[in-house]
Amino acid sequence: MAGTQQVDSQTLRDTGVTFTNSSGSVADVIGAVTSSIGALIWTGGIAEQFNADFADKYKPMLDQLQADMEATSKALDDKAAEYDLVFHGAI
Repeated sequence: MAGTQQVDSQTLRDTGVTFTNSSGSVADVIGAVTSSIGALIWTGGIAEQFNADFADKYKPMLDQLQADMEATSKALDDKAAEYDLVFHGAI
């Protein structure tokens, strides 16, 4: 197949590490917003709406993003091991 390139297992592992690190960044955002909400003295309808939106909409989306990034990292590592086994006979 002309133009087809094969990825190597180390590139897969390195990309997996990037996803793991980025997952940690998402966790940092969740933690920062959560602690900021708890530390602010902010009342009224806007505060209540933001708190509800974060708890009901945004935090679950961020939690899912973090879980998906961790799953992608694991899948890349698994593919790297499979690649090594198929092409090099070792893991």
